[in-house]
Amino acid sequence: MNLKVALLGSFVFALAACSQPEPEPVYVQPTYDKVGNPSCPGGYQVATTEAGATVCSPITQ
Repeated sequence: MNLKVALLGSFVFALAACSQPEPEPVYVQPTYDKVGNPSCPGGYQVATTEAGATVCSPITQ
């Protein structure tokens, strides 16, 4: 009986953890050179958000 309750509890816990939406990525503001070209620090790449803003987003592997 206790094993069934433990399995059911762990299943409900895992299901609840998966139902949460993914967190929004954290963006870093790019630095611009004299000409206006954006550049990002290591581990980030230049990207454009849906709103059209130029940002540095983390490089996904």
